[in-house]
Amino acid sequence: MSDSDDEALPDVGDAVRQIDNQGYCVLKGLISTELAGALAQRCLQLHADSRYRELWHGDGHYQTLFGMINLDDRVWSLVFHETPVAIARHFLGPRARVVEACSKPTWPGAPHQSLHIDSAQHFERVPDVPWMINSIWALTDFTEENGATGVIAGSHRMRWQSPPAGIDLDGPELTVAAAPAGSLVMWHSGTAHMARANRGSEIRVGLNAAYYPPWFNNWVEGGHQPIWPETFERMPEEHRGLVTGKQARSRCEAYEVLV
Repeated sequence: MSDSDDEALPDVGDAVRQIDNQGYCVLKGLISTELAGALAQRCLQLHADSRYRELWHGDGHYQTLFGMINLDDRVWSLVFHETPVAIARHFLGPRARVVEACSKPTWPGAPHQSLHIDSAQHFERVPDVPWMINSIWALTDFTEENGATGVIAGSHRMRWQSPPAGIDLDGPELTVAAAPAGSLVMWHSGTAHMARANRGSEIRVGLNAAYYPPWFNNWVEGGHQPIWPETFERMPEEHRGLVTGKQARSRCEAYEVLV
C-alpha cells in the first residue's frame, strides 16, 4: 500500500509509458502530506545547521545538500519506495541502484536555474539509452508560482549534451511539472529540465533521488556522498541491495579523486 492516506499506488506501466513518450512523469500521492511536511522541515533545519555546511552547494536562493540518506532514516521510505525503484529498474536494469539523495530548497526570489541535461557532459557522444533516472519528491507543493520543475517534453529523444541556446524559459516549450506535496516527479536523464524561479512567498522544498545503472562510475558526480558504514548497518536487507557496494565516511575514501 501507499504511504498516502487516500490514494493507491500508481500504475508503473503508465509511468514508464509517460517517461518513454514525454521524458518525464508526475506520480501523485505516493507519501502522506504529513511525512512530506516533516521531511521538509528537517531539510530546512539541516540547511541552517553549520555542521553540514560542507555538504551543501548553492547560494541564499537555491541550495543542494548531499548525503540525505545518512542524515535522516525517514528518507529511506522515499528513495527505496517500490514505485520509483520499479520504474528505475525498467529503464536501467535489475541492478539499478540508489546513489544519492539531496535536499533542494528554493527560497522566494530565486531566479530560474539553468536549463540542463543531467550528467550528459561525461559522454563524448550522448547514449541512446538512459544513464540515469532522476527524480524529485515534492515535500511542499510544487506550483507554477513557486518554481516547480520545468521540462522540455520529448527532449530525451534528441540526445542533446546541453540544450540549445535561445529557449524562452517562460515560453511554451517548457512544461511545468506541478505536483502537490507527497508527489514524485521522475525523468529520463536525457530530458532537458530546470528548477524554475520561485516567484511566490513560501520556500519550495524537494528531495532529489538519483537512480543509476551499475556501469555508470559515480566518482565523476561532484558532491555525491557515499553511504556511511553505520547507515548501511541500520538498513534492512532489501535496501542494502539497492546501494553501491562500498561504504565510506567521505568521498575520498570511496571514489577516485580528480587532480
